[in-house]
Amino acid sequence: MFRSLQHVAMALLLSGATLGCAPASEQDPEPIPVSSLKPGLALRGGDFATREDHLVELLVHEGHVYVANSTLGVSSLRLDDDGGVTRTDPGSEGEELLRCTSLAVHVASDTLYCGSDAPSGLTPLVRLEIYDLSTPGVARWREGFELEQWGTRDLEVVGEQLLIHHFDGGLWTAEIGPDGSLSGLSDTGVSGNARVSAGVGGQVVTLFADAEGTGAELRLLEPGTWAELDRLPLRGPALGLSADAEGGARVGVGLGSGGMAVVEVEGGQLRLEQTLEPPAVVTTGLLSGDVAIAVTLSGAFAWKLDEPTPRMFGFGPAGKLGFARAGNMLHGVIHDGELLTSDWLWVERWAIDPEGEVLDLDVPRGIYVQPEGPVRWRMRNPGRIPLRAELWFDREPIWARELGPGAVVEVDLPASLRAELLASDEPSAALSVRSYDPSVPSEGEPVSSTVVVLAQREPDELFPPATGDVFPTLTLADADQQIYTLPTAAGSQTIWFWPDCALMWPQLEDLAWLRREGWDLGRGEAIMLTNTDVAPDGFIDRWDLSGATFGLWGVAAPEIGGANDHIHEEDIYLPFFIEEMPGDAMPTDYVMDGDGRIRSIERMYRGPWTLAVPWPWE
Repeated sequence: MFRSLQHVAMALLLSGATLGCAPASEQDPEPIPVSSLKPGLALRGGDFATREDHLVELLVHEGHVYVANSTLGVSSLRLDDDGGVTRTDPGSEGEELLRCTSLAVHVASDTLYCGSDAPSGLTPLVRLEIYDLSTPGVARWREGFELEQWGTRDLEVVGEQLLIHHFDGGLWTAEIGPDGSLSGLSDTGVSGNARVSAGVGGQVVTLFADAEGTGAELRLLEPGTWAELDRLPLRGPALGLSADAEGGARVGVGLGSGGMAVVEVEGGQLRLEQTLEPPAVVTTGLLSGDVAIAVTLSGAFAWKLDEPTPRMFGFGPAGKLGFARAGNMLHGVIHDGELLTSDWLWVERWAIDPEGEVLDLDVPRGIYVQPEGPVRWRMRNPGRIPLRAELWFDREPIWARELGPGAVVEVDLPASLRAELLASDEPSAALSVRSYDPSVPSEGEPVSSTVVVLAQREPDELFPPATGDVFPTLTLADADQQIYTLPTAAGSQTIWFWPDCALMWPQLEDLAWLRREGWDLGRGEAIMLTNTDVAPDGFIDRWDLSGATFGLWGVAAPEIGGANDHIHEEDIYLPFFIEEMPGDAMPTDYVMDGDGRIRSIERMYRGPWTLAVPWPWE
């Protein structure tokens, strides 16, 4: 099989690349060149808390990482001296489950504060949770602190006050006592959809969502009086904000598909210095002197800012830790010159080398196809130096292509080669994707590697439908309980979600912003499907989703009755869930045309920078 596979690959795909052995020689063989390239972001280590992690915001205190772990409360990990990360406390379990999606720490009292987007069924009280960190590596629950509003987007300690961001309920504060206890809950009077704040030079910069304007707005506030000193509109959804880790008078702002804004805070004014535009959806922006890092759903992108044109020097893909490529980055911090990322299932630790280069390719995690036919997808070189990409299967190279700086190439596997890679009775096969310094041959060491999974629908099964199949008719209700059917005449994209899933929030907000901006991605109307009625509790306003189209089903739309029983009597989510495609808890996004023909399938949201090739592939 090896010989046959290599022959097909050489004939159809390699376009002149030499894969055979060198002629025999009596002289000693020439040494294989070794690349001198170094990565700008290098993964040092990482760990998970539990097998059910849903990691959101993280922070560092006394050599330990504390991370909000959704319904598992707060998980704790140690930063080891050898560069590793080790779990020390998994978080709450069993009847003690406490929901946590945002964190803040009062350093002087070793006190951690935890807030959540909404009360869960396990912790129905409207409150913050307070933890004791006096024992390093263990977050011990101490008490709750009751609130007057039930949605908390973020918490931030500024001096001896805790800032509480209540979405469209505005900005609130509580006084912090010497022992970390809270009192004096107060509404600052600062209205708007408050998301996150950072203290800069004795003042407070707060990021607001602004559906009626450009998407996001920064305001500069005076603590105590909470008088507004300045405001700055920014283009993009309001996803993340942080202050310069070195204490500079700047903030980094995560704006989804709008990129990362670098904003100067000086003389009571806010000034946009520049906007960095990685090919990904930015969840938060980080600064450390002349280094900027955009944490995105696709991974972390790093730039040097002390040059006339910012130079991208690093890319650390999400899901790099672990064999299944599981992870999507929702948050990160720069600590002691290193990058720490919250990658949904992992806390990761990265070395930062501004003299390095981007050596990882941006590669889809999986492709789901019909039982027969060709397979196509894209891969991207986001960096500034050329790299050679090679696909390997059974320890043999089957495809090679050089990618120039910023280049995107299509991988086209003909049906004959696909049949050798993926037997008809196998659900999936994994291909190795190796990235090389172009000066190093295939026999040498790649500068990075990853995998892509080829998964196929079983011939006798209709679900989950694959690229090229016809999407079955779904009956849904919109947010006003008006009934309609999917597919729609203009084509559509499905996004299944649950309101409490933090992984889905950036995608929902980004798609809503893109629609308001009139940004046509060529995928039809984005339809957000859920079995939770989003209208009664203010979910749409809280998450700034005005203008988005919803598709309610199940208990959220009882008037639909049994219209979807041809798919399943109770559930229309799991029949479309493709477990063979890596993608964490993120559901499957189908893109279909007006006739219902499925043009692409993804389980990772990349905004406008999709790596899917729309069907047909012939």
